[in-house]
Amino acid sequence: MNRRHLYNLCALLGEDLDVERARDEYLASLDADDGLAVLLIPREEVLTAATARPPVPRCERCGARLSPKRRHRCSRCGLRQT
Repeated sequence: MNRRHLYNLCALLGEDLDVERARDEYLASLDADDGLAVLLIPREEVLTAATARPPVPRCERCGARLSPKRRHRCSRCGLRQT
C-alpha cells in the first residue's frame, strides 16, 4: 500500500474524524487504480494514523493549510492568523 494515500486521507479528516466523508472527497481526485487502493485502506488504519499525527494548522477564512514558516499569514487568501 502506498503511504501517500493514507497521509492524504488523514489530512482531509476534520475534527469529527469522519473517514467516509474524507474518503469520498479524496476519491473524487483519483483515477480508478488509485481509487481502488484507497478503498482497500481499513477505516481503523486511517483513524490510527490520524490520531498519531499532530493536527495541521489551517486558515480560519479559507481552510488552506498553513506553512510551518508562515503560520502567521495564509498564502492563499492573505488573512493574518491570530
